[in-house]
Formats: sequence, C-alpha cells, structure tokens
Amino acid sequence: MRVTLFAHGLRGDVWPLVALGWNLARRDHEVTIAVTDEFRPLAERAGLRTAPLPFDMMSWLETPDGQRLLRSGGFRLLSGIQRQYRRFAEEFDEAYLAAGAEAEALVATALTWDRALALGDLLRAPTAIVFTHPAAPSAEYEPLALTGGRRLPPTLRRASHELAGWVWWRGAAASTQRFRRKIGLRPNGRATHRRVFGSELLALNTCSPSLFPRPSDWTDNHVMTAAWQMPAALRDDLNEGLPADLTAWLDAGEPPLFLGFGSMPVLEPGPLLADIAGVSEKLGRRAIVSRNCVPAGVESLPEHLWAVGAVDHDRLFPRRAAVVHHGGIGSLHSSLRAGRPTMVCSAFVDQPWWGERVRRLGVGAHVPFRKLDRERLEAGLRTLLDPTVEARASALGEAIRAEGDGLPEATRLLEDWLQTAGAR
Repeated sequence: MRVTLFAHGLRGDVWPLVALGWNLARRDHEVTIAVTDEFRPLAERAGLRTAPLPFDMMSWLETPDGQRLLRSGGFRLLSGIQRQYRRFAEEFDEAYLAAGAEAEALVATALTWDRALALGDLLRAPTAIVFTHPAAPSAEYEPLALTGGRRLPPTLRRASHELAGWVWWRGAAASTQRFRRKIGLRPNGRATHRRVFGSELLALNTCSPSLFPRPSDWTDNHVMTAAWQMPAALRDDLNEGLPADLTAWLDAGEPPLFLGFGSMPVLEPGPLLADIAGVSEKLGRRAIVSRNCVPAGVESLPEHLWAVGAVDHDRLFPRRAAVVHHGGIGSLHSSLRAGRPTMVCSAFVDQPWWGERVRRLGVGAHVPFRKLDRERLEAGLRTLLDPTVEARASALGEAIRAEGDGLPEATRLLEDWLQTAGAR
C-alpha cells in the first residue's frame, strides 16, 4: 500500500511518524513522509522517501515574535502558530497535493489533520491520526494545550475540550475550506476536531497508560498502546548512541544529573549554564548538559560537567541520578521509563500539563522555563534527589517498562485498519 505521512512541528511531533513510517516500510509498504527541511535528514536516514513541507517551526520559535508567544503560551501561542500556518497557506496547499498525489492511505497528526483529511476525501483514501499527547474529549482530564496543568471541575472538562477544538478551527477554517474548494471539494460542514472525535477513523495515541490511563469515556476508535519507542535498529542508523568518551566519563563516578531542553530554543545559555554549574557543584553532583545550554565559543567546561549533542535518551537516562528537561513527550517517556525522578521546565502547549502530571504523581517537580533561576533549580533538584521521590519514580519506571514498546502494536493496528477502511 502507498502510504503518505504528514508530520510537522518539533522533533517530538515528527519522530513518532518517522518511526511508524520505518516500521511500515519494513512491512513492504511504499512510504512517503512530508516534513520540513530540518527533519528531512532524520527521515532519509530512516530510509523513507521524503516530500517537503514549509515553515520551520523551530526557527520561528527562535525569533522575537516566537519567543514572546512562547512566554505567553495557551491561546496566544496557538493563535500565533495559526497565523504562521495561514502565512504559508499556498505553500502548504501545493506541498500536500504533491506529497499525497498517489497515496492509497494517509496518516496525519493534530498539526496536519485539516488538509490531510481533505486530501483523503479527494483521493477516497482512509486517513488515520496519530496523537503524541491525549486530545480526545473527556470528562476525566483537561485539554493539555489550554489549561497549562490547571485543574478544572469534571463538569467543565468536556466543554473545555470543545473550546480547544474551536480555537484551533477558528484559525484553520478559512485555509481548510479554501483548500477544499481548490481541489474540487465542497466546504466541510463540520469542524475538523468534531470530524476526528466523532467518526470511525483510527486515532493512535502514543502515551503510556501507566503515565496517563486511557479515559473510560473515549470512543472505541481512540486506541492507546504502550508508549512508542524509537526502534533500536533505527537508533543505530541515526548514530545517536553513547560516545565512547561519554561512556568512560559515566563509568568514572556516580550517576550524574542530566539537564537538557530538547528542541526548545535556549536564547541565553550563559546564565543558564552558570546556574547549572553552580547548583550541581553545591549538591556535589556531576551533570550532563545538552549543547544548547552551552554558549557558542565555549570549548571547555568544569570537570563536573559534560556536554552532549543528540544522544539516545533510552540508553543514557538509566545511568542518570535525575533528569531535567522541557517536558516533551519523548523526553518525558524516556526519563520516566528509566525510573528517573524528573523535573519539567515547561515552555508551551502540552509541556505544562505534563509538568503538573509529574508533580502530582510525586515523581518529580515542575517549573515554567521562563521562571527557572538558580534558586528554583536547586529546589527542584533537591526534590528529585529525595529518596521518597526516587522510589516512586522507580516504581513508575517498572510499570512503563512492563508495558513494552507500543510501536509494533500500533503499526499492526494501523495496517489492519487501513486495509479494512480502504475496502469500504
């Protein structure tokens, strides 16, 4: 089957579809994945045919406008992302048509579902959705992108999910309906979120049930497997293993701390690095930092610090005492799967929600990245090093590991559903 996947956003939005595409290709499907130039090397090293998408979100987040909206979060950030999507609307139209021209099936995410579903209507091709964080309406949790981890009464939760859907549709409706007219379709009578959450299309959720149990009021088409993992063979192809010198440094002392913020832009790494160096030294701990925490031109670090670039978190985190990161779903699952206490320094969208989830489960701490200073960093790390927190994190890690890898099951479910849906 010819399958086209549409992946846009940051690395946490893209790698699950790259991994899914890799699995599908190994099962003899012809796979194309549409990504921005930033992620084309990732997809190509996975052996996938790529098609280009416009608008590099990471580069935009590093601009003054992107930074301002990152600090605001919530509605303002979602509106800002929608403005950028509208700005590149013509380029997106052409990119979707080119990428999916010969597809027999489509797979999209919440950031790409509007045009993908329209294209599926044109091609009469089944379209599945991959959710990298819980999104379907429920009375059991709040919408991640809008509430920032704040609790709502159960009676308001479903309404808040509907509000979140309409916020997105309000920004996407004009472009989506124009695209439909361009390709010869009638305007859609339903907002995309209502179509997704009220239909029989397959929705695959990548989250661990031990971290977030499947809500009892989700409809049957929303499937939750174990958390997805990057296949080991694909990790090896990406050359993100542990370098020999890092392994030697790890072996030379007690498990260090880890502090890294994934694809989040760190615009002032100098003060952050000074805080990390000072606090870790005060606590008597070695620490590994991601390279985006190190200012350009800095070539040497204190002996108790080590800087890393892209590296396999699933291999590194089990050798850490505790982990500090931005709360991206990939990093979050890696740290908790390893049984490591985790401090989330959230920036936007789902990250504050996950930060509060970690705090409420008693397996770590949460502070918004914009409020992170030396005092809060020290307080958070002391929480992570508390034996009670370590014990809870260890128990959660055992539960997540016992679930196994959800990607193979998700691939089989998608394959079976596409064959059935395509026969209708």
